Amino acid sequence: MPKLLVCNVCVLWQHSNERERREREREREKHTHTHTHTHTRTQTDGLHCTLHSAHFLALCCTHSSSAPSASVLALCHCSLVPFSTPAAFSRHGRRLHTIMAVRHYTIDFKLCGPADHAATVRGLQSIFQEQEMTETVHDTEGHGYLATFIGKNGRFAVMRVHSHGLVTFDLQCCKGDDQAQVDNLLNALEKKLRTLLSGKIQRVKRLPALRRGEEIDRYWPTADGRLVEYDIDEIVYEKESEYQNIKILHSQQFGNILILNGDVNLAESDLPYTQAIMGSGKEHYAGKEVLILGGGDGGILNEAVKLKPKMITMVEIDQLVIDGCRKHMRKTCGNVLDNLKGDCYEVLVQDCVPVLKKYAEEGRTFDYVINDLTAVPISTAPEEESTWEFLRLILDLSIKVLRPSGKYFTQGNCVNLSEALSEYEELLGRLSCKVDFSKEVVCVPSYMELWVFYTIWKK
Repeated sequence: MPKLLVCNVCVLWQHSNERERREREREREKHTHTHTHTHTRTQTDGLHCTLHSAHFLALCCTHSSSAPSASVLALCHCSLVPFSTPAAFSRHGRRLHTIMAVRHYTIDFKLCGPADHAATVRGLQSIFQEQEMTETVHDTEGHGYLATFIGKNGRFAVMRVHSHGLVTFDLQCCKGDDQAQVDNLLNALEKKLRTLLSGKIQRVKRLPALRRGEEIDRYWPTADGRLVEYDIDEIVYEKESEYQNIKILHSQQFGNILILNGDVNLAESDLPYTQAIMGSGKEHYAGKEVLILGGGDGGILNEAVKLKPKMITMVEIDQLVIDGCRKHMRKTCGNVLDNLKGDCYEVLVQDCVPVLKKYAEEGRTFDYVINDLTAVPISTAPEEESTWEFLRLILDLSIKVLRPSGKYFTQGNCVNLSEALSEYEELLGRLSCKVDFSKEVVCVPSYMELWVFYTIWKK
């Protein structure tokens, strides 16, 4: 039998002689007197346990010479693992940290009328008893039935029978919990509830587990606030620059994805984005002068170089974005970021605002200006005012360096953000130079939503 460790002040269970047992007893007693703070985190041989009070420690330590009881293990919230458990590694051989993650399961029953609370609860009691889950009923002051259940292996559940015709069940399990047992519990509950609520059910919704607290974050919201779970399996690059948090994550579908300050920027699958922000193949770049604002992923630069322009100037403020994409986004940038100067391009690692002001003062102009700095703000609320001011500044400066026959390309935002997009279009009418515009809606694969792109020109 492998050695199992609950925590260094709780229960240490292993075969030993009497002298070793007495030494462990003395060690536990010493720790019981010294650990008096609540919620103290201790670590022994890679296994973590949260200790809730000195009283709880004393309770655990009374179970010293035999196998720990199920009740003690449930209270301790530990995942018991053999000492010999191998470390986890990423597909590139990088060691992954062992952390306690939680899977959150939900089942919802939408009914055509109120359910019989008492009958529903009675019908489920045998399932909870079989799972050794202890029930605690809470007073809802007449708003239906609410109970919490604590079971083995740290399982925690919430059962709610709402008075307006909705039954919800939430189950939280540690990542290492027995998946077959969890599935059996959920299947049994769903089957029993379908029987108990027969004739009243309008819809049953059982969602995949929400993975909370894992090392790799798989959840990134869309621009209009919907939650998307990506098939991300590895963090390939992460830096905190002077300007932003930079992550490049690997997705099984989309390849590597660049994420800046929590926003999905571009994936290796997102050539449609790059094509749209360059005019969707309708423009002739050969022999032209091009200015790219931002674009540190190198996607626009890589595609523009292929079209044989006279010269491309790219202004990107963050060297760490360039460094990460040069190594981990090569399907997007090719080899153009290997050197900051090429036969027909130059990358300036600078703030674009003073560069634009300098070009405007010098009278330097471009056939195409491509703004890949930021999307239109998601709202018109006062807290977004500084972003709107920045957008207007970039627009005004860009139009000043745009030739009379030139075109300015930029992204808008999600097609659902109609109010913000309308505000942007009104902003175009308030620039120092009169302009006209057209827009195009494109599906960007990794965004999982339709995206608006603008083409702007001088009247």
